[in-house]
Amino acid sequence: MAASIRVLWDHSQLWGLLVCRGLAAVGADFAPVTCREVADGALSRETPRLLLVPGGFAKRKFAALGPHGARAVREYVARGGTYFGICGGAGLALSHADGLRLCSWTRRTFTDRLDHLVSGHVRLRLDPDSALCPASLPVGLCVPVWWPAGFAPPLGGSDPDVAVAAAYDGPGPDLMLADIPLGAMPEAQLAACRERFGVRLPPAFLDGAACVLTGSSGRGRYVLSHAHLETPDSPEANAWFARILGVLTREGRLETGVPAWEPDTEPVRFDDPHLAAAREALAGAVDAGLASRLLFRRNAWLLGWRPGMPGFSLSSLAGMLAGAAALRPNDAALAYWRQAGPDFAARMQAFAARLRIFFPAKRLAITLSLVDGPERTPPDLAAERRELFGASPGGGGLCGELADILDGLLLRLFS
Repeated sequence: MAASIRVLWDHSQLWGLLVCRGLAAVGADFAPVTCREVADGALSRETPRLLLVPGGFAKRKFAALGPHGARAVREYVARGGTYFGICGGAGLALSHADGLRLCSWTRRTFTDRLDHLVSGHVRLRLDPDSALCPASLPVGLCVPVWWPAGFAPPLGGSDPDVAVAAAYDGPGPDLMLADIPLGAMPEAQLAACRERFGVRLPPAFLDGAACVLTGSSGRGRYVLSHAHLETPDSPEANAWFARILGVLTREGRLETGVPAWEPDTEPVRFDDPHLAAAREALAGAVDAGLASRLLFRRNAWLLGWRPGMPGFSLSSLAGMLAGAAALRPNDAALAYWRQAGPDFAARMQAFAARLRIFFPAKRLAITLSLVDGPERTPPDLAAERRELFGASPGGGGLCGELADILDGLLLRLFS
């Protein structure tokens, strides 16, 4: 029997893992599906009740779908299917050059370069008339967002088929702006920054901009959320995640909690020497970043980082490694890893060795810039970063190649 929820897998990396972990925790029936399978007709052969698209880069997801896959998703929704997009998955559904045009709204243009550096919990104002927002949810719901993009209504005005189910209502206690602990700053301090220096730290979009949209497309519907409701150990978000899934799949009440995730202490079910060696090598590289004060521990599964550093790419790699080790291997995963594992471990060793040199060198360049004037990254150091992580915002280079291999392993482990 086909799973009632299909998770579109490609280019989600850590967010795909967290979505699957969240679905398992609330007791939902799910299975991954790739963009290639969608293009080949998977959504028409076994029509799921819900297509869930995790976070990640919308542009890369759109390219992976290709014209046939994009048309297949649109036709699935037009026939009566339901699309639930989270962050990058929400952006994929919008009307822009790399979007599916399920929703007439588009991406918000960033007018302040700091707007997209927001992460942590925010407060939301829910639409009391929405079926997705039961009265049991607390007033001022606190949910996490991780570097969200934004929604903007169509240029021609509002669309009656689109509703704002939740709007931003200010920062939560752990909200950060880049590496600044914005949520911990007293309001008087924030006001003084505005009054004395004209600096507005909380981005304007936190005061009333749309965070969750709902609407219809053909006979189907969609829910688009910049809030990562699947985030581990975020009780209010997790309860709403379960509620939305229950409404969209018509499967009734699900469990409401996603437990805390401490990757380093989880039992190892896939006890493989190549995975173990890769985890050890990457941990050493992260330690070099921490020692250089370019990285810091945000929580057990997520690094924080100085702006411009590849902290999320490393968090994603480490989380995917830990997630794979915690899952029980099946035949498909074992066969894949017998081929990919040895080379992956060797490449991770080389990648980590280069990082252990890169981090202190980068730190020294930053320090010298305080003495010698504005930082001018040495050309060799800039080239090294591009080789390791690709062009900004990252996710490419050698790190991206390693993540793609792990992506293939996790796909098989969840199948």
